[in-house]
Amino acid sequence: MVFEAGMKQKFDKRRGVQSDLSWVFSALVVSLLLVGAFWAMQTSGRVDSFLLATAVVLLVSAGAGSLKNVIRARNLSGQMMADSMTVALQEQILSEHTIVCVTDTFGTITEVNKNFSETFGYTKDEIIGQPASALYRTDAAGSVYHAALITVKQGSLWSGLEELSDKFGRRITTQTTISPKVGRNGQVVGFVFIRTDVTSAIAQSAEDSRNELVEILRDGVIIYDPWSYEVSYTNDAFIRRSRWATDTKDPKSLNDLFHKHEMQLFQRYLGPLLNNEAHQVMFEFDHASGPVEVLTHAIEDMPGKRSLISVVRDISERKKAEQLKLSSVSTVSHELRTPLTSIKGALRLLDSGLMGEMTHDARKLVNVAHRNSERLLAIVNDILTLEKLHSGNLMISANDVDLRTILTDSAEANAPFAAECNVKFTVEDIGKPAHVRADPQRLMQVMSNLLSNAAKFSPAGSDVKMRIRDSGDVWRVCVEDQGPGIPEHARDTLFDSFIQIEGTQSNAFPSTGLGLTICREIVHRHGGQISFDTKVGEGTTFYFDLEKSVASEMSMNETAVA
Repeated sequence: MVFEAGMKQKFDKRRGVQSDLSWVFSALVVSLLLVGAFWAMQTSGRVDSFLLATAVVLLVSAGAGSLKNVIRARNLSGQMMADSMTVALQEQILSEHTIVCVTDTFGTITEVNKNFSETFGYTKDEIIGQPASALYRTDAAGSVYHAALITVKQGSLWSGLEELSDKFGRRITTQTTISPKVGRNGQVVGFVFIRTDVTSAIAQSAEDSRNELVEILRDGVIIYDPWSYEVSYTNDAFIRRSRWATDTKDPKSLNDLFHKHEMQLFQRYLGPLLNNEAHQVMFEFDHASGPVEVLTHAIEDMPGKRSLISVVRDISERKKAEQLKLSSVSTVSHELRTPLTSIKGALRLLDSGLMGEMTHDARKLVNVAHRNSERLLAIVNDILTLEKLHSGNLMISANDVDLRTILTDSAEANAPFAAECNVKFTVEDIGKPAHVRADPQRLMQVMSNLLSNAAKFSPAGSDVKMRIRDSGDVWRVCVEDQGPGIPEHARDTLFDSFIQIEGTQSNAFPSTGLGLTICREIVHRHGGQISFDTKVGEGTTFYFDLEKSVASEMSMNETAVA
């Protein structure tokens, strides 16, 4: 293929040298025979002897020329065979160790080798006759391809990196050399693409560079397989915090770090990420070395190979600051609670009429004062609840609970607030029991916070929908509103303490920004996860997952048998 032109030049050169040698050989033979004939004439003195000798000379010359031609033909045949074997061997070596593709001058593929089919996933029948440009899926890559062909059409070689795609859309990076294919007339009749797959080498180089950068971080970093949990990389900060021995830095499994129950919680935490419900997930837990925050997202190390990377951050100082803030506020809250209770009792007495009849306007003012005292007392209780959660003093009394009852009761309990916001709570029936091990009082607290938020931000006349979903080994409780949605800038800090979203909070419903923080802490204390889905201008769905209890599994089995 590529070597035809070179072979032709070598053959022409050898043919010229052999022609010169042939002429010298012929002249030498004829000269010797003529000398012999002349000697015979002088010896016999007869002309006819000279003529006879001359005839013999011509016959012998002709015979010698024929013999010489035979020898020359055999030499040429042997040399051509050797050259052909050399070319074939060179082509075989290229085909064995590189990816070869041949096209005509229009760029249509006419031939590929086995390595091409194995790398790009196409059979010969699928790819031959197709344009070579089909391998270039991006405009930038296509531009490089067309520029390379212009160079090769002028008789030059082109070499460089190419970004290609295989049959299944996976990215492949190759080191490519494109050579003109020259016909017997010396004209370019096609192009030969010789490629080497360097995808893995480039990915490894990028990984090495990334690891060098990650090693200097104070945060712990661990990279692992999302299904087997086999660890491919950990930095020194992670090893120090996790207290893994240095000899376990080689690939291990996350199962070596967690107990079985902890691993189940970790898997549930990763669920939204693995199910493509979230682009990243975050949770906090108390490690032996102190409280940490784990932020996890997916990466693609190599085309088609997905890994998870978790960044483990020490939040001890942040927790201390939050605790100090809560301690100060809770001290004030304790002082406010007693007078608020007294004010609330006095307003109830006035409203009951025991202190005498009130005018219509006076009753309206008492009702306003009563509602606001209720809200203020609720805020004080939220602060005290959160302080207990952070200090570990809030007890969770777990019982077998049917989540359907929690949804129905919370909808009824919060119905007056929904009416005040001119919205309606609707509960969708799941049609089967949904049992969990939980503290019903704390779950009611979670639902009250989620429902009050949904009601506050929903447009008048809309419905706030409540539902339970079966999500494998967990039940998912959802509260969906039709509000303005959560802006991008507020999503990462939404569950932090004392956070309020600017531009969406209604002045008619004051809040401390502790409701979602309390929800997160209570759900985490139950071994669950809480998150949300939102679209600006369309609404938000908050949801939390709790592990199914044995009662749920028994009920499901009984239903299946029935």
